[in-house]
Amino acid sequence: MSQPEFYPMPSFPILAVNDVVASSRWYQDVLGFQHVFTMHGPGGAPGLAHLRWAKYADLLLRASAALSGPKGVGIALNYAVMDGSLDALAERARNAKAIFVQEPGDRPWNARDFTIADPDGYALTFTMGPLKRDLTMDELIARNAKP
Repeated sequence: MSQPEFYPMPSFPILAVNDVVASSRWYQDVLGFQHVFTMHGPGGAPGLAHLRWAKYADLLLRASAALSGPKGVGIALNYAVMDGSLDALAERARNAKAIFVQEPGDRPWNARDFTIADPDGYALTFTMGPLKRDLTMDELIARNAKP
């Protein structure tokens, strides 16, 4: 197996998780993220997992003591599904008993998406679009403007 490509990332999320190994495995098994590497922290336990959805769509999972309360209220990490397999990904997540925050559906912003919660409660939105490629941004805004 070849080593994943390393490159500077202009931005990437880091999520504090209760169990780096379990969360990393969930992202890989349920959603198909690629494992880039895991680093061990003090005491030898896994402290950080680097995962990749697609090039420049990396995610770091960092070991943290149990966090109380909702995670990232009002924030969702968004991942583009470029190969048209959004509904297949939703079905894969459903079969793995993922918790759906929002079911798959076509949205007014010319995209199809769904949102699930990861094992630590973070919201993950997977989006495919544009649905109508000939629709300009001005037309999209006008179509969804208040009367």
